[in-house]
Amino acid sequence: MGVTVNYSAIPPSSTLYARLQREKLFAILMISLFSQGCGIFNFFEEIEPEEVNELLEYVIEEHQDIFGSDLEADQIIAEFRTELRLTRKAYPGIEGRIAFLEKSSNEIMERLTQELARRKVENADEIVVKIMFGDQSFAPILLPESESLGLISRESVREGARILRQIEPETLFAKDEGWEGWCLNHFEHWRDLYLSADERNEEILVGVF
Repeated sequence: MGVTVNYSAIPPSSTLYARLQREKLFAILMISLFSQGCGIFNFFEEIEPEEVNELLEYVIEEHQDIFGSDLEADQIIAEFRTELRLTRKAYPGIEGRIAFLEKSSNEIMERLTQELARRKVENADEIVVKIMFGDQSFAPILLPESESLGLISRESVREGARILRQIEPETLFAKDEGWEGWCLNHFEHWRDLYLSADERNEEILVGVF
C-alpha cells in the first residue's frame, strides 16, 4: 500500500480531547495539521515558523467561511496551540507516543493477520483492520467521515496491546537491511506505541495520507 499511516496517542481525559469533540475549528486544525512533521504535539515546536505560517494560511483559506476574520482565526489558532502545550505538560511524553507506517501498512496488515489466523484467533482480519485503522471516526458529528481521522478507542487499544504483547516482532519480519528490516522497524515502533498508550489509558488517532 503506497500510503503513510500516522498514529498519535491522545488522552481522552484532556481538555484538548473534549474541545476536539465539540468545536469544529479545533477538529479542522487537528485533521489539517496531523500529518505535518513529527506528530501533532510537535508541530509548533519542530517546524520552522515560516512553514508553520504557510500551512496555517492554507488551512484558513480552505475554510475561510468557518474561520471568519483574521482576528478570529488568530484567536482559535492561539487557543489550539495552548491546548497542545497544556496537554504535553499534563501528560508527559505524549509528543513521543507516535508511530508512522510509511508504505508498510499493507505488508504489516497481511503478516499480522496471518499470524493471528495461525494462532486460531477468530475474526483475525477484522481485528487487524480495527487496530490498524481505528474502530470509529473521530468527531463524526463535526465533520464527514471521509474528512475525519480514525480513532482507536480505549477498548480497542487494550485489545490491540494484549495481542501485540504476545507477538515478537521478528516472528513477522526478519532483522536485515532490506524491506523486511524496514517493515520490522515500523512494526516495532507501532507496537511500542500501543503498549505505551495502553499503560496510560490513552486512545490513538489515525490518519491515512
